[in-house]
Amino acid sequence: MIIIGATGSGYKRTIPGVKESNLCEVTAIQGRNEEKLSKICKEFNIGRYYTDTFEMLSKEEFDLIYIANPPFMHYESINEAVKTGKAIICEKPLASDYSNALKIQDLLKDYTAPFMVAHHLRHQKAYDDIKKIIKDGKIGQVEYVHFQWGFHLNTDAANAKWKLDETLGGGGTFSDNGVHIVDFAIGLFGKPEGVYGHCFREEFEQVYDNETAMLCYKNNTVILNSSQNMYSPGNHLLIYGTEGKIESFSALGEKSITKLIVTQRNNEEVIDYSVSHLYGAEVENFIRHYFLNDIDANAGTTVEDALLSLKIIDLVRKAHNSKRYYSLNE
Repeated sequence: MIIIGATGSGYKRTIPGVKESNLCEVTAIQGRNEEKLSKICKEFNIGRYYTDTFEMLSKEEFDLIYIANPPFMHYESINEAVKTGKAIICEKPLASDYSNALKIQDLLKDYTAPFMVAHHLRHQKAYDDIKKIIKDGKIGQVEYVHFQWGFHLNTDAANAKWKLDETLGGGGTFSDNGVHIVDFAIGLFGKPEGVYGHCFREEFEQVYDNETAMLCYKNNTVILNSSQNMYSPGNHLLIYGTEGKIESFSALGEKSITKLIVTQRNNEEVIDYSVSHLYGAEVENFIRHYFLNDIDANAGTTVEDALLSLKIIDLVRKAHNSKRYYSLNE
């Protein structure tokens, strides 16, 4: 595997996630900062680094490209990557906003190699169990769902500059951490019929640092809350049905879910999970599914689902500004 844009999220999450993997090895990385690239290669025993994407793609032998740079750079990186005809994993979100994602969709319309958008929350045993519990009707008909992902953005961090730029970062917290819970909801419940939204700027003037979406399904409602200025968020996963509930407290974030509490009327079951590295799991699931034909390995987020997430985020902000409901069937 080679990585485009390896000095940010790639360095913090992806490379550590696969360093002990038996399925893949990072053989080369690309980035703009040569000093950082050299440091990463020494720290993780990676063979080569490049400051030019085209040079790496043309010189290296590889089976998989991981695009780890910021979303406003994805179109350019994908445009180069597709020329190789190799499998691609692209960091979330697919683009900075829905209009730019449509351009990437057009770029990929004839691409036949595997392509996945990296949303780590889908790549854990707890996610698979939640889907099965809902499908099997263990908690009856799902009626109400609440997911939250809040944190406090470090404005001194290198990535804060583009995250707080409306054009580069997408315009708000749903374009950053919040897109993960939008994707999580789509993975569990599919496409909603419509969307409401409420957004506001509490700490940062440039972007919405607090956003809430209401996803309306035929028989249930999903509330998603995302924040970039909370020091003490709950980050809970709450799913309530006619016959029971699924709860997991402080569950949604960078780390894997360690406990589900499943209640059926008066019977409570606690399911414990060992900690897993989700950023490594998403890469390994991709390899198992597409290279090893393991149908039980989660295929992850498709281009279609990634587009739907960004469309929902776009409609959340439109709904906030217009104070109206938006149908996804129009």
